[in-house]
Amino acid sequence: MHSPFGTLATTAILFALMFGSFLGIAALEHVSTIKRTASLFAFSGAAWPALVLSLLCCAALGMQRYARLREAADAPAYARILTGGMATAAGITDYYAPGARFGRATITGSLVGLVISAAVCIAESREGHPMPPGALIWFSGATIFLSILFARGIEQTRAGGRAYAGVLNAELKIDLLRIDTLAVLGRSAARGALIWFVVSAVACLFFLGNDLNWLTIALIVSCAAMGTGMFVSIMLRIHRQIKAAKDAELEHVRCQVDAMRATMHEDSGAAARLHGMLAYEKRISDAQEWPFDQSTLVRVAAYVLIPTIPWFGQAAVQYYVDHLGR
Repeated sequence: MHSPFGTLATTAILFALMFGSFLGIAALEHVSTIKRTASLFAFSGAAWPALVLSLLCCAALGMQRYARLREAADAPAYARILTGGMATAAGITDYYAPGARFGRATITGSLVGLVISAAVCIAESREGHPMPPGALIWFSGATIFLSILFARGIEQTRAGGRAYAGVLNAELKIDLLRIDTLAVLGRSAARGALIWFVVSAVACLFFLGNDLNWLTIALIVSCAAMGTGMFVSIMLRIHRQIKAAKDAELEHVRCQVDAMRATMHEDSGAAARLHGMLAYEKRISDAQEWPFDQSTLVRVAAYVLIPTIPWFGQAAVQYYVDHLGR
């Protein structure tokens, strides 16, 4: 938040510091980081997990910052659809979700990280791959840090979802003739889902290093499930609000139509007014019931495919390496 270098540059600096610290520790303890394969150089069995862990932590931090900055940029669009105007919009686009208990999440994440670190250390020792002290401390610290980020991300999602739902229930203005003004809600939900899909995609890199285990699978599945669940739950909630407003307006219009039909034989202007009301009823009936446009839907569909990128990337690199080798 306070870095003068911007989101992308700050994320790159954090990654360089985190992975660079591992490379420094590995050099001091004579841990192999680069190995020679049949056709090219690759990271060793110790360096590859360190690389992925560094990417996971920095991707989570960078994507969250990116999403919150885009949310803040959408504050004017929120102000147009909330009765509280810019004051409420500033509250729901703030960096921290109101009511979030980050202290509890940090403690929980630390404890879970310690348990995971101990389990991994014991498993590696049993398999005959004990780690030097420095590398062990680095992996334990990175695992705890990632676990804390994961726990805080869940808490941010929980508290943010509750506050978001409260504001929308109390202050959302639904103009059935201009449903497009609610597209900001779809963009917001898509950005929240993007964070989890990107983290899931980075976790898929463990597959490329043959580090598939129950922890990796749990991380990938939980992140993908969080991203999907976040988007779907928010869209369903707003869909129900739009549908309720639409049903109420249609009932009001149809009552007026019935009254006009009863006076058509006595009032010469009732037929003309009835024609206009029927046209209005058709417009309301055709109003979209989901708060996102086509571009947002395409964007979310693309986000779902993000975790497949590591496999396609590996296949493409392998194809060109094989052909260049020939």
